[in-house]
Amino acid sequence: MITMKFRFLRTGFVALAVAAGGAHAGEWHPLKVNARAPGQEARYQLADYRPLDKASRDWSICVSFPHLKDPFFVAVNHGMIEEAKRLGVRVQTMDAGGYTGLNTQISQIENCVAGGAQAVVMAAIAADGMNNLLTRLKDKGIPVVDAVNGVTSADTGVRVLTSPRDEGLRAGQYLARKHPAGSKTVKVAWLPGPAGAGFVEAFDAGFQEGIKGSAAVIAETKHGDVGKEVQARLVEDLLQTHKDLDYIVGTAVMAEAAVPLLKARRVADKVKLVSVYMTPGVFESVRAGDVEAAGAAPVVLIGRIMLDSAVRLLEKKVEFTDVNTIGQVYTKANIGSFDVNTVLAPASFRPVFRFAGK
Repeated sequence: MITMKFRFLRTGFVALAVAAGGAHAGEWHPLKVNARAPGQEARYQLADYRPLDKASRDWSICVSFPHLKDPFFVAVNHGMIEEAKRLGVRVQTMDAGGYTGLNTQISQIENCVAGGAQAVVMAAIAADGMNNLLTRLKDKGIPVVDAVNGVTSADTGVRVLTSPRDEGLRAGQYLARKHPAGSKTVKVAWLPGPAGAGFVEAFDAGFQEGIKGSAAVIAETKHGDVGKEVQARLVEDLLQTHKDLDYIVGTAVMAEAAVPLLKARRVADKVKLVSVYMTPGVFESVRAGDVEAAGAAPVVLIGRIMLDSAVRLLEKKVEFTDVNTIGQVYTKANIGSFDVNTVLAPASFRPVFRFAGK
């Protein structure tokens, strides 16, 4: 499916996105990031990310996503295409259909490379499941950008990650600040996403660290694909099982699915929602007070950095081998400072699967 209609976008957000759209198209840098230079074994350091002015030729780049069914990857796609336009390179984007499509993702990447792609940008479905493919690509001299989710293989050239561990950590720290040790215990249901996905394991590690030593206690953890129907079923199960929940914390898809369920059950004033990342629906729900808090990283700019990193690998101009963007938590109190252009695609944007570089 080449286009996607955002039926959940409310009028207020559409007006905001259209009014603000494109403001960062030409001047998105320098961007403060946590980064590591080639050969640098030390911890990440704060750095200014500046992209190349232009690609030296119209490279062909293959981009593989687990799916394009939520606004997160649509925003990454938007940033990626905008950067492809600026750099002057060709892009083919592939959608594996969801986090159960590991074999599909592998075959799509193999076919794209067989068709002439010179570099691969990959948001992996599984942290370990791509290792054999990555070894084969390295043997063929095809550089790979490990994007968004992260893999365990060392056969990648640059890692451009959203730092899901940091996103989970921020959500946990938000609860820990509200409910420090010694205060009344609050029960939390934790829905980080599909079991086995690298980003989910990172979400979990960060969240567990964030709430450590606080009065927040995880009552139950549930895993499932980041589709609204699946997440809604998980929320329903939790509400049936636990009558004394204080928070449900998890993905933005979970938060969007949970808002109407909590209202229908008349428990929205008791069970609070926290999302580890931002989507248009969550943005509106934070503004309305239906979602208490949501983290946000500059997702659109991650898409830009992914493409620039692929070109840098091809042209042997790599400045950073590891790049993590920096985010923060938003509530109704500070959502007015949220920069929609760096996090969300414009309301009019539809996913682009082929870009010819012109």
